[in-house]
Amino acid sequence: MGVGEPGAGAVSPPAFRVARRVLGLAVAGTGGLLAVDLGARAFHHYVAPIPAVRWLFNVGAEANLATWWNNTLLLAVAGMAIAAAVLSGRSARPGPVAWLGLAVAAALLSIDETVQLHERLTDVGRAWVRTLAIPFPTYTWVLPGGILAAAATVGAVLWARRFPRDLRYGLLGALAAYLTGALLVESFNGWARRNGLDVIYALGTSLEECLEMSACLLALAVISRYVILEVHPINGRPAARTR
Repeated sequence: MGVGEPGAGAVSPPAFRVARRVLGLAVAGTGGLLAVDLGARAFHHYVAPIPAVRWLFNVGAEANLATWWNNTLLLAVAGMAIAAAVLSGRSARPGPVAWLGLAVAAALLSIDETVQLHERLTDVGRAWVRTLAIPFPTYTWVLPGGILAAAATVGAVLWARRFPRDLRYGLLGALAAYLTGALLVESFNGWARRNGLDVIYALGTSLEECLEMSACLLALAVISRYVILEVHPINGRPAARTR
């Protein structure tokens, strides 16, 4: 008997979909974190120094609560993609390999978020700037990083062709939001920082992280349309299935 199917002679209420409530909590947690970051930033600069609180919630810092939350969202995307791969049959479209590709991509982004792999491209970017003899107004890693992002985008578009339209557009939209924050907005932030525009830099950093986290939430919402997590309202048993 499937989840949510009626028993003999009785009609069971529909099973509760877990993902909807979990996503709601994730959205609330993300919004709360961004709001606390802005509030702590303003209090720290204009009222009284609160370095410990400022560090803990600073979305632009490393190895703190904000970094952990961003990683949690990325790993949740990877986990949902793995679940989709396990639940999808070999003849399914998209199949397990496509979902595993998404899981690997999300895991790599999580690693980058933790150890800042993209900033290791700074030396490469500096060498390019010296070779081209051009002034560059922001972080030099953006040059090689932009090329890698363009290549990844082309690969993602080709990869997403095997997905149904709603999943394809949703996941590509999540990628667009993530790259907008991680590349375009961070490039602007680098310019603002070099020009001493501290307030604009602070707001830009919050916008960058908001876009990245929102991209993860969008990806989770899209995948949850395919991987349906349910708890039966009568026997309380959890179950997962694809649509």
